[in-house]
Amino acid sequence: MRKTALFLIVSIVLSTAVCHGVIIGFFPGLDKLIERADAIVILEIERSFGNGISSTLYDTYECYIYQTLKGEIPINQRIRLQLMDARTSFVPPFALRSTHLVFLTKKLMPDEPTDYRSLNIEGANVLISPFGNEKMPEGKTVKEKIQALLTRTLEYNKKKYEKEQMFLQKMLDESEPIPAKPSP
Repeated sequence: MRKTALFLIVSIVLSTAVCHGVIIGFFPGLDKLIERADAIVILEIERSFGNGISSTLYDTYECYIYQTLKGEIPINQRIRLQLMDARTSFVPPFALRSTHLVFLTKKLMPDEPTDYRSLNIEGANVLISPFGNEKMPEGKTVKEKIQALLTRTLEYNKKKYEKEQMFLQKMLDESEPIPAKPSP
């Protein structure tokens, strides 16, 4: 009887608690991601207004808009956006001065702190090379422009990775061998 009463009390308490959850969609393909976005921008993170511990996984950032590939967000201006990393990685990728390709949707609720927020779908935020103001191919579709940007980002990341590996190898090559522990 006590276990049943305890179970009922716990159930009632838990059912009345406010629970926040975010459903993150799987990457649907580039075409569907473009279609679902109200705006697609290349931006730089300039300031964070959150503490990184949001139950919705969103935090508010001040961003500088380098380019708008879709939508009506003005370029060369600062705008506040709600952003999340839909990959739910342990370390959020929104470091100050980092550059991103972000797929945005208009706010869903009137009390949201910004007019736009990133889609909660894998691939809606892509950390790209730090330049951000790259010239996009003229006369191309939004998808072709994004593909060109992603190709350049892959090349940049590969060069950066190779450079880091060479440096780590240099550290190993130049380090003195660790002496073996004497036998007891």
